[in-house]
Amino acid sequence: MTNSQAIANKYAEQVISGKVSAGQLVREACARYLSDLNTFRFVPELADHALEFIQNLTHTTGEAAGRKFILEPWQVFIITNLFGFVGPDGARRFSRAYIEVPRKNGKSTFASAIMLYGLLADGEAGAQVYSAATKLDQAMMVFGESVRACQAQDWLKDELVIQNSIHNRRIVYGDNLYKPLEWNPGKQDGLNTHFCVIDEYHAHPNDELYNVIYNSMGARRQPLLFTITTAGFNREGPCYKHRQYCSQVLAGALKDDSLFTVIYSLDLGDDWTDPKTWAKANPNWGVSVYPKKLEQSINEAKELTHKEVEFKTKLLNVWTDTAQTWIADAVWSKDQPELSYSSLAGLECYGGLDLASTGDFCAFSLFFPEADSVITRYYLPEEAVKKRNDTAGANIRDWVRQGLIIETEGNVTDYNYIKADILDLAEQFEIKEIAFDRFNSSQLIIELQNEGLTLYPFGQGFVSMSAPTKELERLVRVGRLKHGNNPVTRWQMGNILLRRDPADNIKIDKAKSGDKVDGPVSIVMALGTYMQEAAKGEGDFWFISI
Repeated sequence: MTNSQAIANKYAEQVISGKVSAGQLVREACARYLSDLNTFRFVPELADHALEFIQNLTHTTGEAAGRKFILEPWQVFIITNLFGFVGPDGARRFSRAYIEVPRKNGKSTFASAIMLYGLLADGEAGAQVYSAATKLDQAMMVFGESVRACQAQDWLKDELVIQNSIHNRRIVYGDNLYKPLEWNPGKQDGLNTHFCVIDEYHAHPNDELYNVIYNSMGARRQPLLFTITTAGFNREGPCYKHRQYCSQVLAGALKDDSLFTVIYSLDLGDDWTDPKTWAKANPNWGVSVYPKKLEQSINEAKELTHKEVEFKTKLLNVWTDTAQTWIADAVWSKDQPELSYSSLAGLECYGGLDLASTGDFCAFSLFFPEADSVITRYYLPEEAVKKRNDTAGANIRDWVRQGLIIETEGNVTDYNYIKADILDLAEQFEIKEIAFDRFNSSQLIIELQNEGLTLYPFGQGFVSMSAPTKELERLVRVGRLKHGNNPVTRWQMGNILLRRDPADNIKIDKAKSGDKVDGPVSIVMALGTYMQEAAKGEGDFWFISI
């Protein structure tokens, strides 16, 4: 076993065993790595080559200035993953990386070293390497580190041309080029990117720069888009949505073999004021992140709200705003048996119908109180499937092929198909009532009523949604709800953010959630329908309040 792999293996094993303090998302990244060693081709010499190059660079600032850049185990773990795994064609497996780590963990220096490897040692002809950001001063953070690193290496002085004037900033190595890149819509055409770092992605107002860079890599055999960031404040922005996608890949809810990700943060429920939790979020704990510095800041953070937000976000990597995340994937998917329609045949059930106003997801759920079970049907127009060219699109197309999402013809919602499907379900099960959103109803509701089904409008505000949302969470947390781990529902559960009012009422926030949440909303409506009927005393109340 070579040096890089030995260090990465030891780090992963110690994280999983608890010898290294780490959060759930890091443990999942380590478990994924160890599993991938048995699944994907790993070439240790490639990881060693990258590690050796980087560790021959020299620190240029701070206490470590003048010393060789010796990577910490967590950094070796990242390098080993990025450069050791290859695909069937021998090219690197990972073309994208998302690293989330708090301040003072050396992320700019680390990112700079990786960019220099892409420029100088990756064997790519005519390589174009960029440090990209929405503002030039942010792009210069990593690029400036690279310039100083190059100037400090005697073995590079005769090989490079370094230009660092206001009007021309670049490092040239033969036909290879490295420069900072400030986002300017319409002026980034013609890029042929080999490596790119996007630093502090949380500050991006949209994903235009990310998409332009990623799309410019199409002609490269083994490119790398390396995104490294601290947490932020905007859960509606592209970074948090990408983070949600990454966390679902780590949990196994989504599959993306070209994406490497590791996220250093606290776990949900950790006491952010307890110093014992701080090492979880800071992999350079005791190296470049000093306990005393955080201890000096904690009292002020406890007293002042804005200091609390800054402390949690920038030093512990906890995303902060008024929204609240909900049920962790590990809780949602734990110990779920297979769920067949035949096992529910003839049982009473209650429905929730969440309809799209345009050509988007529609969802219909049935809750079976006697079996503590729920099934959900998804419908999506074929044009909407084709347009999903984002990171979740490939999974959506897989789910269509598997029959987990029903693809209907055209570019708008096919209510006739949904009607026929619901009537077919009504033949299999005893549907007592179906709830629908009164502000997004359609002719379909009237037609279903004409077919003899009972439908009634269900409010989407706190008053109607809070009780069944809390009950759904309770059923999941006590392990009573059977949902068969439908992967579409699992994905949508991971997208959810909650809203909470001053009276502690909660509901799913469609506007702030990372992606589609129609299925969970329809489940809440179905459960709410049952709860209202049970409260009227028209049937046994199957759930037990605690």
